[in-house]
Amino acid sequence: MNFLLLRPDEIDGAGFATLRGRRAEHVRTVLRATVGQGLKAGVLGGLLGTASVKSVTGDAVAVAASLHDEPAPTPDVLLLAVPRPKVLLRMLAHAAALGFGRIVLFRSWRVEKSHLQSTAMRPEVQREQLLLGLEQAGRTRLPAVQFFPLFKPMVEDHLPGDLPDACFVAHPAAPTRTHELTLAPGSAFALALGPDGGFLPYEVARLAERGFLPISCGRHPQRTETALAVLWGQLALLRARGSLRP
Repeated sequence: MNFLLLRPDEIDGAGFATLRGRRAEHVRTVLRATVGQGLKAGVLGGLLGTASVKSVTGDAVAVAASLHDEPAPTPDVLLLAVPRPKVLLRMLAHAAALGFGRIVLFRSWRVEKSHLQSTAMRPEVQREQLLLGLEQAGRTRLPAVQFFPLFKPMVEDHLPGDLPDACFVAHPAAPTRTHELTLAPGSAFALALGPDGGFLPYEVARLAERGFLPISCGRHPQRTETALAVLWGQLALLRARGSLRP
């Protein structure tokens, strides 16, 4: 936790909030905060700023929040074939930290049915991981999460929907490499990632029909977590450099 993520309902009209549980323990034992110390803070779904520590007791930490800065927009979309439960939870935290504003989960052919029955698919469990990702990165906008149990209806009935203009599907055999792309500064993108076994050629083709350009960051397949970090980093770098030209 690199900053305090406060809930709107725990801040009173004067900007004071009392923390208990995990966050208070972190402030006391990890940050070792003392009275008067300023901490980076934000309110969930809202502004960023600082929180001044007013008191530290055995089970609570009281802070006064001063929040004035607008958070960065989160227009990017992640389409993720449901991975193994532990991997899913880590990837949700990663996606929130990286700034994806929407996460679309779905079952592709190589996704085990048992993954869909795990506790990792519960909204409250996913929310906890998303919050941890926001705390890690100093963000306040909670990603929206959708789930589609079947690939074909998702593609045929719900895409492209309100996706960004630049849409990509990761595929090691794709002829287009990421270094051949450029993205307009500030533009949003959607990225579709398959499970560790990858998408079937049929699935890549269906996504391509809906405007997803197959791309590769190298001919060697990567684990889904690695692919997310590498591809997001490359696309974000391209976005900072130029205009879109697939």
